[in-house]
Amino acid sequence: MRIITVISFLLAFQSLFSQGNSEKRLQYFLENSQYDSARLIILNELKNDNNDYKKKASFKIKYAKVLKSLAKSDSCFYYLDSAEKTFSKLKDTNELFHILVVRSEISRFLGNRNLANDFIYKADKLFLKSNNPEYKFYYLNRRIALLAEYYNYIQDSVAKINKLSNFILSNQDQIKDKSIIVYTLNEIGFLSFNKEPKKALYYFLKAFKVAEKYDTKMAYVDVSINLGRYYQQKENNYTTAIYYYQKALIQAKKINNLWQMQQCYNELKNTAALSQDYKSAMYYGDSLNGVNDLLNDYTNKKKYELLENNFIIQSKEKELLTSKKNQLLLLLILLLLFTGLATLWVYSKKIKKSKKVLEKLNKENEFLVSETNHRVNNNLQLISLLINETIRKNKVEHKENIDLIRLQSKIQSIALLHRELFASKDKKTIDLQVYFAKIEESFSEICTSEKIILKLMVDPIVSDSDGAMYIGLLVTELIMNSIKYAFNEDQIKTITIKILKMQDQFTFNYSDNGQKNKSKAIHPILVQQLCQQIAVHPEISIENGFHLSFTKSIENA
Repeated sequence: MRIITVISFLLAFQSLFSQGNSEKRLQYFLENSQYDSARLIILNELKNDNNDYKKKASFKIKYAKVLKSLAKSDSCFYYLDSAEKTFSKLKDTNELFHILVVRSEISRFLGNRNLANDFIYKADKLFLKSNNPEYKFYYLNRRIALLAEYYNYIQDSVAKINKLSNFILSNQDQIKDKSIIVYTLNEIGFLSFNKEPKKALYYFLKAFKVAEKYDTKMAYVDVSINLGRYYQQKENNYTTAIYYYQKALIQAKKINNLWQMQQCYNELKNTAALSQDYKSAMYYGDSLNGVNDLLNDYTNKKKYELLENNFIIQSKEKELLTSKKNQLLLLLILLLLFTGLATLWVYSKKIKKSKKVLEKLNKENEFLVSETNHRVNNNLQLISLLINETIRKNKVEHKENIDLIRLQSKIQSIALLHRELFASKDKKTIDLQVYFAKIEESFSEICTSEKIILKLMVDPIVSDSDGAMYIGLLVTELIMNSIKYAFNEDQIKTITIKILKMQDQFTFNYSDNGQKNKSKAIHPILVQQLCQQIAVHPEISIENGFHLSFTKSIENA
């Protein structure tokens, strides 16, 4: 009996020791960017029945981050979904906050700006509720990365980046993960790269010193590559550029990061060619081909080795999406059963009121034209009048907020125009590319909530303020019409807007892929009246969605 007790004790002690040793090894591999080894340890921990569901959920978050580092980002959301379910039941705000930030970073890595913004805005709501400083600093750093990548041309975003960066740097002693500091300095440098190259160099060098001091391996490689690009592109100093590329390559080889090695060899090949060192360029080119072959081999091996390959994950995500749609459909049916005829009556009244609102908006737009000398005061009166009228109708009729959103979008387009006009020296003209970039940003939230892909392509075109205002109102009206009338619930929803310069004129093309039945020709009255104000004759088609196009002289824009 005593022997059995001793054996049981030894087995339990060995299990605890093995588990503790496993976690230390995992931490070592993560700190040294050895993600393949880290992946294997996490998979073993997920299969370990001794781990409780909370611990497994934490491992799933780590696994998603490892998959992202291994360029398998499309597989990450499956594990994050599972972890989120666990921590939602536990009401663990810290981990839910962390998951949202990780989702945003993965979406940014995949190039999905709208989804990345949606997750970071949701995380923002939990920021004050979280008491984990590391998660908070990670959130701030990823918020900076989003703004720097997508909104670096907007003054308010630049100011926000500087504010958040200064906050992180002023608290860097509290941050355990020093790569956050490196990437914060790196983002400031990236932001200044084109307009203030010397400032960019200052921050790149500062980031390099921090990365070197704290041995943040992946961050060290990234900032070294940026230093190489600076010396190559801004100073034509190919020797120094190659020096930093080689330092990056040495570190990338140490951590066996094939993707960073690929970047380094590519930059070295191009820089050597620019410096007319063709022998070295050929050497680096051959090395690049070798890394590309290794990456291809790696991809082919992992394709059948991992359960979470692209095909399986995509099918699981489709199943989740279908399940969510079915749940929403069930809720909708229950709602219709409870509301019955009352809902139908409210809906019919809503349509009638919507037409009246559109007629009123048309009259107010004509009023704007007649009072151009007092544009700001008249717009403020228009805003007050429209909002008060819509709020009153919402209170009386218990309406949904689509009309308020429509109204708010028009107001925002006018407000954006005024903001640009008063920010510029020339109060009479505006660049349509800058103006519509901000209109696109204002529609980001509603497009995300409605699952609509908004594609906007606008060339730099200088227009007078009146023309820009009417084109902005036209685009706003068309988008809201598409959101309200065009799409079936279960289709992929896409809106495309192109304003392209062609010599002394520009072409305007608007289209959606709405699949709702359009047996009759569509002639939106407000759209026609706006086109009259722009002095164009639009061509409208309803084949395969809604399409509107026209051509206009730039001199009369």
